[in-house]
Amino acid sequence: MYRNIGRVSKGVEDTVDAMDQAIIPVRRSIFKRFPVTFTLLVTFGVSATFFGIERIIMDISWLNDRPVVILILGLMILILTGSLYKKLG
Repeated sequence: MYRNIGRVSKGVEDTVDAMDQAIIPVRRSIFKRFPVTFTLLVTFGVSATFFGIERIIMDISWLNDRPVVILILGLMILILTGSLYKKLG
């Protein structure tokens, strides 16, 4: 019974590897064919994210009235994530 499970799992792994090998060239060629489109989509996504965060902060009146608190929170988050990144290597 366990031998059958091993064969099935090996077959699934082989299929996934074959799919990866087939998809990677297509993905690369799409990025090469439409670099401006993808650049614009990424730019829109980043801008929309920042605009959404800004609107959320503006809706919270306590934070909207205290920009120094937002600055301190932002710096603390950057320091925390930077030290976590450094610690994780």
